[in-house]
Amino acid sequence: MSSEIVKKEESLNVKITSKSYVKPEEKIGKKEYQLVTFDLPYLAFYYNQKLIFYKGGNFEENVEKLKNGLSVVLKEFHQLAGKLGKDEEGVFFVQYDDDLLGVEVVEAVADEIGVEDLTVAESSAILKELIPYSGVLNLEGMHRPLLAVQVI
Repeated sequence: MSSEIVKKEESLNVKITSKSYVKPEEKIGKKEYQLVTFDLPYLAFYYNQKLIFYKGGNFEENVEKLKNGLSVVLKEFHQLAGKLGKDEEGVFFVQYDDDLLGVEVVEAVADEIGVEDLTVAESSAILKELIPYSGVLNLEGMHRPLLAVQVI
């Protein structure tokens, strides 16, 4: 997977400048949440990630505000900072522990791509290449955080 990500970054001249993780602002402890039958089909969907573009302004300051706000929100929605687990019978659950990494936040720059390039109908191929985990299924949440945010 990592070679696939590098290939995509090079093709669009996307440079990752930083990768960090955000946890809830308060300790939660260890929690597990059993998935119900309704949840299980969502494991076959694509990975839950968000891509945020900033044009102008103070990028570093905006990213810090985003991460601070995310840590506040994760107090109530700490499951997003967790990962998938599987019990002895093969039943999936969401687990959170204060020792886990948290939500992955990737900072990147894409000098040759402007917001105007992404607002046209033909931009879907470009967007897919910008997203670092494009094509990765939610099932990968067993090895990765359940939420990834990329800021460009």
